[in-house]
Amino acid sequence: MINNNTYFQIELTARRIRQYGQNVLKSQGIDITIEQWLVLNVINENEYTNQIYVGEKLVKDKPTISRMVNQLEKKEFIIKTTSFKDSRKAELSISKKGKKLINNLYPIIEQIRLTGLNELSKTEKENIRIILEKIRKNLDH
Repeated sequence: MINNNTYFQIELTARRIRQYGQNVLKSQGIDITIEQWLVLNVINENEYTNQIYVGEKLVKDKPTISRMVNQLEKKEFIIKTTSFKDSRKAELSISKKGKKLINNLYPIIEQIRLTGLNELSKTEKENIRIILEKIRKNLDH
């Protein structure tokens, strides 16, 4: 049965998290996807990073990251500049408009996370973290 499949349950939960988060952002009138938020957050935490790093961090392919970066640049949330080290590469940084969005989004994103984990004990949260980490490590080999 597919409903008893652990991988299916993980994927279903991940999709539901994204869907719930997207609905919350939409209800707040925020014109950004959860995936774009993740890209913004990685860039914010790693100022002057590049698309390759963002893709590796989020486990996304190059075309997907490129598309999201271009959308965020069009919305003026990030700035793409030519790297001083290698003129063939672009560095990504957060614009002032992007910083304002991030600051406004942090409490909303935190509330989304709290809603999903609301009825879990500290031990349950830790067990989930450990289990998911083990699955990722197994897949890295």
